[in-house]
Amino acid sequence: MTSLVAQAVQMQGGALSQSIGTAVARQQIDAQKAVAALVAETAASASPPAPAGQGRLVDRTV
Repeated sequence: MTSLVAQAVQMQGGALSQSIGTAVARQQIDAQKAVAALVAETAASASPPAPAGQGRLVDRTV
């Protein structure tokens, strides 16, 4: 009977560890999605291009 109880406790501990691992993995995935959304939002609202005639020609004369 004792070994049966020990087995049940061990199984419950394993199930708890698996649940915690799953929750942590989901939290990491959600965090990565949030970062990706922030990067995409920042890229979409990038600064406007340089005015016409600027930034296209490099003067290399010294």
